Amino acid sequence: MEVNVKLSLKQIRKQRMFIITFLLFALVLTIAFGTLQDPFRYTLSNIGNRFGWGPRIIFIIWAFVSGLAIEISFIFIMKLINYNDKKCSFFIGLSSFSIILTGLIPALKNELPFWHTLHVMTSLLIAVFFLLALVPLVQYILTIIPEYRKLIYIWMSVIWAGSITLLILYNITAMFEIWFFVTIILFLIYLTFILYEKAIFDLYEKEIQLK
Repeated sequence: MEVNVKLSLKQIRKQRMFIITFLLFALVLTIAFGTLQDPFRYTLSNIGNRFGWGPRIIFIIWAFVSGLAIEISFIFIMKLINYNDKKCSFFIGLSSFSIILTGLIPALKNELPFWHTLHVMTSLLIAVFFLLALVPLVQYILTIIPEYRKLIYIWMSVIWAGSITLLILYNITAMFEIWFFVTIILFLIYLTFILYEKAIFDLYEKEIQLK
């Protein structure tokens, strides 16, 4: 893998710590918010719209934090591996924007039917746009670290097969949504760790060769 030569070893480590910390915060917030009410009965949108202004505000904060954490991790990973794909950047931006919009748009079917329909549409687009961004990025990453192919495919199966299974078992509830976001965040933490570790190793090798 070609490391961004503008980054020092210290900067690489700082970036890795920043990304992982941000993603961990999004992870904890997802689990905490998703379990404010019964996750087998309510969706994240239900929790954020039916139980007063407290959960509503937390829902919006969660949407901003999760959306930004996912997009920022993508941006840093793409820069680290020198992957310049405008479509990938575009789709991950749309996915993050959809998460934030979903948090901002009220989901009250009886009181605000138009906004509720729009909310449902943006929530569905989250997974579509994320998939369109993730697939090309993973394909490129596998050309850099082919030895991780099996593990990465397992992660992809866990995310999508697990989400579909929970969707079938529990319908559209917070359990399905929590699984989707938690596994995505954990996968991004995993990618960040292994790619930055490789970047550090490559940088060490370059320094040794220069000596």
